Amino acid sequence: MNTIYNAIAALLYDHETVIVPGLGAFLRHAEGAKANVITNQFERPSSTLGFDPQQREENDLLVRYLVNHEGLSEEEAKQQLALFVSDCFAKLRSGGTMEIPEVGTLSFDGNQELVFEAVDASNFNGDAFGLSDLNPKPVYGSERQEDWKEQVKRQIKDQNTPMTVELLREEGDKHNERHGGWIWWLLLLLAAAGVALWYFKFRPVTSEPVPTKPFGTIVVKPKPVPMISDTMAIISDTLKNPSDTLEMPDTLAIPTDPVILPKSAMEVIVPPDTAKVFIVGGCFSVEQNALNMAATAREQGCADAFVMRRGTMFYVCYGHFPTMEDAKAALGTVLENYNKKAWILKK
Repeated sequence: MNTIYNAIAALLYDHETVIVPGLGAFLRHAEGAKANVITNQFERPSSTLGFDPQQREENDLLVRYLVNHEGLSEEEAKQQLALFVSDCFAKLRSGGTMEIPEVGTLSFDGNQELVFEAVDASNFNGDAFGLSDLNPKPVYGSERQEDWKEQVKRQIKDQNTPMTVELLREEGDKHNERHGGWIWWLLLLLAAAGVALWYFKFRPVTSEPVPTKPFGTIVVKPKPVPMISDTMAIISDTLKNPSDTLEMPDTLAIPTDPVILPKSAMEVIVPPDTAKVFIVGGCFSVEQNALNMAATAREQGCADAFVMRRGTMFYVCYGHFPTMEDAKAALGTVLENYNKKAWILKK
């Protein structure tokens, strides 16, 4: 089994999807380098791992790796892979967990569904090879060097909250002292322009008084013309006699049926940073298929359904949660009401 473990870890460096036929697919999502201008820290490129138990189709990626790197024949490689999958399910059904070094852990939840937890310290992004996180010494400007030094000292004091409310207020006061004068003049000029525009263009004009009518003038009020409704109800299916009449309703019936938006109204969204665990119902390579499935979930009553993108795949999610415990607590409701094959994905 160690041979299969090593093959999965090695292939994740070069492939975004590594399918183990009969078990599922390990998915890699690459993330670029990050820079924190407040704390002056630079993080190297990284990657996150996921697992999709629905992608179990036959794939020769692992077989070709075993043939090329382990010296096995194609038939021997397929036999080892089938034995590996059989041993994994036997171990998982007995209540154990399957740990893949440098990749993560697979286990069964209460509904006998596969749950994957990735190893946080692993980084399968090839762009990060030979790189490390940096925290270089800041370079100060020449004009306001003392102000920059004081600001950096305050930021380093608490990296989690580099700019506190008090510091922001102090910076705002200094900015107002330097630039407040011309701002007031600009506001005054805009106010004068607004008053002038109102006076010459939008000011209401006083109408002249209407002269009173002389005594004895007869005012004829026009007779109101009856309005015919847009809809007519025929009393009988067929007018048998010429004297048959049509019933004219007094009011127009306005349909009140709700407007149903097309499924294409769904959009792919980016989950918030607090979302660490997701309940996933499907994974698609075609965006419209994922949007249609999410729209169907919304129609079934799952208001938290959405679509997110990870790499080249589109995931239909029935909710996002900050911890694994919260996701497991909500999984039963999703399985019972919306999707019997839903599973948990940890970011």
